[in-house]
Amino acid sequence: MMYENFIVDNFLSEIELNSFTYNNKEEFESSTGNLTLYYQKLLTSISIKIAKHIGNFSVRDAHIYDLKQPYRLHCDSGKTKTFHYTIIVPLDKQPQGGIFIMDQWADTTYSLDDYYTQDYQSVLSFDERKEKIHEFNPDISLPDTLDFQHIKDKRGFSVKDYIQYEYNTAIMYPGKYYHCSQNIKNFTSKKSLAIFTNETLHT
Repeated sequence: MMYENFIVDNFLSEIELNSFTYNNKEEFESSTGNLTLYYQKLLTSISIKIAKHIGNFSVRDAHIYDLKQPYRLHCDSGKTKTFHYTIIVPLDKQPQGGIFIMDQWADTTYSLDDYYTQDYQSVLSFDERKEKIHEFNPDISLPDTLDFQHIKDKRGFSVKDYIQYEYNTAIMYPGKYYHCSQNIKNFTSKKSLAIFTNETLHT
């Protein structure tokens, strides 16, 4: 899958925004700020809008996340080879920062940091990164700036794309690419709808 993103303004209608529920949740603890996921069952109208841009797909997971620190480097490939697009829709009226998408990618979901208590994503050592992450280059590094201050080990990665968060503007990008939230001064929280998809073929 080549890298291609889709940006869709005013993505969710008022009916769709009001359809979300907050009773089915899961919390992940961290010494630097907890994460809460509110799992969602999407209205058909939302899936129809997404399909216009990314083609046939199935929803692997959909949730609203409420986090107290910027997301660090990770990918959303999942556990199968049918991974497709990730869709992020900021729900804060004045979202903080944006998302950096890297040149590097992986066929399976991996994390590079165990800052949240979880057992879904394997945390890779530096040597494992060289083996399992495509385009990983130990001779390069992300810049040592405020944007990436939350990334402990910046080696091996380079920025492919940056997209500013805007309220109710959908960002669709191939989930296999590593990405992270932009770190900003005085970051407080971020709330967004996240949809993870698998590709399905015509029958």
